[in-house]
Amino acid sequence: MSRQAFTDVDLPPAGGPYSAAVRIGNIVAIAGQCGYLADRSLAPGGLEPQVRRAFENLMTALRSAGCSEADVITVNVFLADGDDFDAMNAIYREYFSEPGPARTTITAGLRPGVLFEVSAQAVVGG
Repeated sequence: MSRQAFTDVDLPPAGGPYSAAVRIGNIVAIAGQCGYLADRSLAPGGLEPQVRRAFENLMTALRSAGCSEADVITVNVFLADGDDFDAMNAIYREYFSEPGPARTTITAGLRPGVLFEVSAQAVVGG
């Protein structure tokens, strides 16, 4: 099987030598998505707009590779500040229905100004 890369005009351009979404067979991996707008500026207004934009970018990348939130089996979320966990979870619930995918939450230093990042793996038709 060959690796196929996917992107979408609504996604911000990649900030390095990677693809927004990659599919091999029915497995899809979505690169980390932050709260970047199409022009690579961060969504203004703090945590909530960045989290929402990151999830919208994630959903766009999923659709570009032929899947949806229902196909997601695992999600990794990265928070710049662990105190934002509850606020992020409230928004997260809007994007993933029960039973939710497996998830890892990491509190780590992110790029300057970035408060949140999310990546996912999916199985098409999962």
